[in-house]
Amino acid sequence: MFDAIAPRYDLLNHLLSAGIDRRWRAAAIKSLELAGGETLVDVCSGTADIALEARRGPAAAARVVGVDFSSAMLGLGRQKVGLARESGRIALIRGDAMRLPIASQSADAVTIAFGIRNVERPEAACAELARVLRPGGRLAILEFGVPHVPCIKALYLWYFTHVLPRVGRAISGNGAAYSYLPASVGTFAPPSEFVGTLRAAGFADVRADPLTLGVVYLYTGRRSGS
Repeated sequence: MFDAIAPRYDLLNHLLSAGIDRRWRAAAIKSLELAGGETLVDVCSGTADIALEARRGPAAAARVVGVDFSSAMLGLGRQKVGLARESGRIALIRGDAMRLPIASQSADAVTIAFGIRNVERPEAACAELARVLRPGGRLAILEFGVPHVPCIKALYLWYFTHVLPRVGRAISGNGAAYSYLPASVGTFAPPSEFVGTLRAAGFADVRADPLTLGVVYLYTGRRSGS
């Protein structure tokens, strides 16, 4: 499914979010408080938007490793990385979020943007994020949520259920993928439950901060241990 929608994936992300997705990714990287020498692992990296964001600014990560299971997404990501002249700093590899091809305690920061709900066993992926992080390393996860304000929630669910699938189908040619999106958001763990999953995986100081009225949540934390 992700291979099939890869050619129109970035366009639809920006279109369907009215461009706000860029701000969400920037907020995730800002929350990591990078100093400029870190190794960052980006899981479910897709077309490398978070990886590229992590290389922007005066305190950019020194090295980024992006992992995704979709060859087509990674191919497009490599093109973007090349155009940005970041091939020496960003490596994109194919792999499973539940069995990351990354050495234990080799990363200073880890990220996932809009991918954790697509993992078959999110708790296994969270445990893998903790494994590859050094003690004290920082975590940032972006994932869709459902607003709590009744009128906003109703509008959001109408858009997600009726508008988004139609636009996605018209532009990508894949109706199933953009019907899957609202369905997967509806079945993903609520913020309080996912915070518990992260704590159980070995993260401390875990927070779930709503962005854009709760349309998206930014989950942050740090790897326990010393």
